[in-house]
Amino acid sequence: MENLIKKLREHKISVTPQRLAVLAVLESRRDHPSAEQIYQEVRRQHPAISFNTVYKTLEILHQRGLVIKVNPLHEVARYDGQVHHHAHLICRSCRRIYDVEKEFPALALEPGDLPPGFRVESQTLTLWGLCRDCQKKSD
Repeated sequence: MENLIKKLREHKISVTPQRLAVLAVLESRRDHPSAEQIYQEVRRQHPAISFNTVYKTLEILHQRGLVIKVNPLHEVARYDGQVHHHAHLICRSCRRIYDVEKEFPALALEPGDLPPGFRVESQTLTLWGLCRDCQKKSD
Protein backbone atom coordinates (compact mmCIF):
# COMPACT_ATOMS: atom_id res chain seq x y z
CA MET A 1 0.00 0.00 0.00
CA GLU A 2 2.90 2.35 0.71
CA ASN A 3 4.06 1.92 -2.88
CA LEU A 4 0.62 2.98 -4.18
CA ILE A 5 0.57 6.01 -1.87
CA LYS A 6 4.02 6.98 -3.13
CA LYS A 7 2.91 6.65 -6.77
CA LEU A 8 -0.11 8.89 -6.22
CA ARG A 9 1.97 11.52 -4.44
CA GLU A 10 4.72 11.43 -7.10
CA HIS A 11 2.07 12.19 -9.71
CA LYS A 12 0.55 14.96 -7.57
CA ILE A 13 -2.72 13.11 -6.97
CA SER A 14 -4.44 13.46 -3.60
CA VAL A 15 -4.40 10.19 -1.69
CA THR A 16 -7.88 8.88 -0.81
CA PRO A 17 -9.01 5.36 0.13
CA GLN A 18 -11.07 5.22 -3.08
CA ARG A 19 -8.13 6.17 -5.33
CA LEU A 20 -5.91 3.67 -3.56
CA ALA A 21 -8.53 0.97 -4.06
CA VAL A 22 -8.91 1.71 -7.80
CA LEU A 23 -5.14 1.75 -8.32
CA ALA A 24 -4.73 -1.48 -6.33
CA VAL A 25 -7.31 -3.24 -8.51
CA LEU A 26 -5.58 -2.11 -11.69
CA GLU A 27 -2.15 -3.16 -10.50
CA SER A 28 -3.45 -6.60 -9.52
CA ARG A 29 -5.13 -7.39 -12.84
CA ARG A 30 -3.71 -8.22 -16.26
CA ASP A 31 -6.97 -8.53 -18.18
CA HIS A 32 -7.60 -4.88 -19.10
CA PRO A 33 -10.88 -4.40 -17.17
CA SER A 34 -13.58 -1.87 -17.99
CA ALA A 35 -14.59 0.88 -15.57
CA GLU A 36 -17.65 -1.21 -14.67
CA GLN A 37 -15.52 -4.25 -13.81
CA ILE A 38 -13.20 -2.11 -11.68
CA TYR A 39 -16.21 -0.53 -9.98
CA GLN A 40 -17.65 -3.94 -9.10
CA GLU A 41 -14.35 -5.07 -7.59
CA VAL A 42 -13.74 -1.85 -5.63
CA ARG A 43 -17.31 -1.95 -4.28
CA ARG A 44 -16.48 -5.13 -2.37
CA GLN A 45 -14.18 -3.11 -0.10
CA HIS A 46 -15.95 0.24 -0.40
CA PRO A 47 -19.70 -0.46 -0.70
CA ALA A 48 -20.61 3.24 -0.69
CA ILE A 49 -18.37 4.17 -3.64
CA SER A 50 -20.17 5.42 -6.74
CA PHE A 51 -19.47 4.46 -10.33
CA ASN A 52 -18.86 8.14 -11.05
CA THR A 53 -16.06 8.25 -8.43
CA VAL A 54 -14.39 5.19 -9.99
CA TYR A 55 -14.72 6.65 -13.49
CA LYS A 56 -13.32 10.05 -12.47
CA THR A 57 -10.47 8.34 -10.64
CA LEU A 58 -9.61 6.32 -13.75
CA GLU A 59 -9.58 9.48 -15.85
CA ILE A 60 -7.27 11.25 -13.37
CA LEU A 61 -4.95 8.23 -13.26
CA HIS A 62 -4.92 8.13 -17.06
CA GLN A 63 -4.26 11.85 -17.44
CA ARG A 64 -1.37 11.65 -14.97
CA GLY A 65 0.22 8.62 -16.62
CA LEU A 66 -0.51 5.94 -14.02
CA VAL A 67 -2.94 4.05 -16.24
CA ILE A 68 -3.17 3.30 -19.94
CA LYS A 69 -6.61 3.63 -21.54
CA VAL A 70 -7.20 1.13 -24.32
CA ASN A 71 -10.13 1.89 -26.61
CA PRO A 72 -11.20 -1.04 -28.74
CA LEU A 73 -13.48 -0.04 -31.60
CA HIS A 74 -17.18 -0.02 -30.71
CA GLU A 75 -16.38 -0.94 -27.10
CA VAL A 76 -16.13 0.75 -23.76
CA ALA A 77 -12.68 1.86 -22.69
CA ARG A 78 -10.53 -0.69 -20.94
CA TYR A 79 -7.74 0.11 -18.51
CA ASP A 80 -4.22 -1.20 -18.08
CA GLY A 81 -2.29 -0.60 -14.86
CA GLN A 82 0.94 -1.71 -16.50
CA VAL A 83 2.28 1.57 -17.90
CA HIS A 84 5.67 0.38 -19.12
CA HIS A 85 6.13 0.55 -22.90
CA HIS A 86 4.37 -2.38 -24.50
CA ALA A 87 1.93 -3.02 -27.31
CA HIS A 88 -1.63 -4.34 -27.25
CA LEU A 89 -3.15 -7.01 -29.45
CA ILE A 90 -6.95 -6.81 -29.72
CA CYS A 91 -9.02 -9.62 -31.15
CA ARG A 92 -11.56 -8.00 -33.46
CA SER A 93 -14.05 -10.80 -32.77
CA CYS A 94 -14.07 -11.45 -29.00
CA ARG A 95 -12.39 -8.10 -28.08
CA ARG A 96 -9.89 -9.73 -25.74
CA ILE A 97 -6.79 -7.60 -25.22
CA TYR A 98 -3.34 -9.16 -24.98
CA ASP A 99 -0.14 -7.46 -23.88
CA VAL A 100 2.95 -7.78 -26.04
CA GLU A 101 5.87 -7.52 -23.66
CA LYS A 102 8.38 -6.17 -26.13
CA GLU A 103 9.79 -2.71 -26.60
CA PHE A 104 8.77 -1.22 -29.92
CA PRO A 105 10.77 1.46 -31.67
CA ALA A 106 9.70 5.06 -31.48
CA LEU A 107 7.96 6.39 -34.55
CA ALA A 108 10.50 8.24 -36.67
CA LEU A 109 8.98 11.66 -37.24
CA GLU A 110 10.45 14.43 -39.32
CA PRO A 111 10.10 18.06 -38.19
CA GLY A 112 7.38 18.76 -40.76
CA ASP A 113 5.28 15.70 -39.85
CA LEU A 114 3.54 17.40 -36.91
CA PRO A 115 1.54 20.61 -36.68
CA PRO A 116 3.69 23.58 -35.58
CA GLY A 117 4.25 23.58 -31.83
CA PHE A 118 2.77 20.11 -31.23
CA ARG A 119 4.66 18.11 -28.61
CA VAL A 120 4.26 14.31 -28.52
CA GLU A 121 4.02 13.07 -24.92
CA SER A 122 3.43 9.38 -25.44
CA GLN A 123 2.69 6.80 -28.09
CA THR A 124 0.91 3.47 -28.14
CA LEU A 125 0.90 0.54 -30.50
CA THR A 126 -2.31 -1.43 -30.99
CA LEU A 127 -2.49 -4.40 -33.31
CA TRP A 128 -5.83 -5.85 -34.46
CA GLY A 129 -6.45 -9.41 -35.55
CA LEU A 130 -8.08 -12.68 -34.56
CA CYS A 131 -7.05 -14.76 -31.56
CA ARG A 132 -6.58 -18.51 -31.95
CA ASP A 133 -10.04 -19.36 -30.53
CA CYS A 134 -11.83 -16.94 -32.86
CA GLN A 135 -9.85 -18.22 -35.85
CA LYS A 136 -11.02 -21.75 -35.06
CA LYS A 137 -14.65 -20.55 -34.83
CA SER A 138 -14.43 -18.85 -38.22
CA ASP A 139 -12.94 -21.87 -40.04
